[in-house]
Amino acid sequence: MVNAVIIEDDPLLAKHLTLLIEEHCPEIKIIALVNSGEMALDILPYIHFDLVFSDIQLGDMDAFALFELLENKNHSIIFTTAHDEFALNAFKLGGIDYLIKPILPDDLKRAVSRALDHLGSRELRPSIQGTYTVQKSGKILIKSNDELHLLSPDRIIYCEADGAYTKVYLADNLSDYKVVTMHLKKIEEMLPSSYFFRIHDGYIVNTNFIDHIKYQKRICVLNHNTATGKTQLKISERKYLAFIDFLKNA
Repeated sequence: MVNAVIIEDDPLLAKHLTLLIEEHCPEIKIIALVNSGEMALDILPYIHFDLVFSDIQLGDMDAFALFELLENKNHSIIFTTAHDEFALNAFKLGGIDYLIKPILPDDLKRAVSRALDHLGSRELRPSIQGTYTVQKSGKILIKSNDELHLLSPDRIIYCEADGAYTKVYLADNLSDYKVVTMHLKKIEEMLPSSYFFRIHDGYIVNTNFIDHIKYQKRICVLNHNTATGKTQLKISERKYLAFIDFLKNA
């Protein structure tokens, strides 16, 4: 039996999908009905599930932002929506299938079959999300607002934590930044460790853009000009010595 969760902000549609699954997919057990992104963030980290049926346009956030915020990625996702323009995003962010409402039984059974195949072999092959997140070219895929950007890490000057999001500053757009729907920690995992360093809980820097270090004030000055001069970022005391050693060996 596969434990599954339904994320749907319309209670009638959630009930309809539950009945479809009970009738046509007896191998699936629905263990939770979730009606918002906030509710999902409160509940999903504390229950065990293998499969998610998720609407895309939730009342308080879209599903793409939600799944970036969830720490545990060890599940399959079947997106359900009344709109087909989200299909590319759905597959690039890890979707196993994409069902258009009203959901037909044959389409549901096909999607569940694909999900079961994926769950049975997920330890033997990389997830779709992993395939698209770190490309063979070395580029990374990030989501900013309603756009997907395939970026070379070389273009990134530094990243700044902004709550559950991250501001990414790019070399070819010095006066602006992209707000990425991803925690700074997740961004750190995606960036090359050979020339990116987290100097503070709030900052990751591309060491190729460092101009100089103000060692007495623990300030990292970057080749990134603003209206008031070069960007200056605080280096935390606990990371300072490790950062200096990193620069010596770079």
